[in-house]
Amino acid sequence: MPESVRQDLPATEHIAFRISDEQSLVIREAAELIGWTVTEYVLSAALDRAERDLYEHAAAEPPAD
Repeated sequence: MPESVRQDLPATEHIAFRISDEQSLVIREAAELIGWTVTEYVLSAALDRAERDLYEHAAAEPPAD
């Protein structure tokens, strides 16, 4: 599990969102498949996407003079 997803790190923020029953089922089944909690699974996916987007954005910026 990525370091940024570990549950023993102090967590001070909370994010809540609504999803459909079908979306919940897909996420729960995928998390169970790899032995993760839903929180670990969703956090890992969100962080992976955020890090990729930040990297791609930084790579697209012209170099500073």
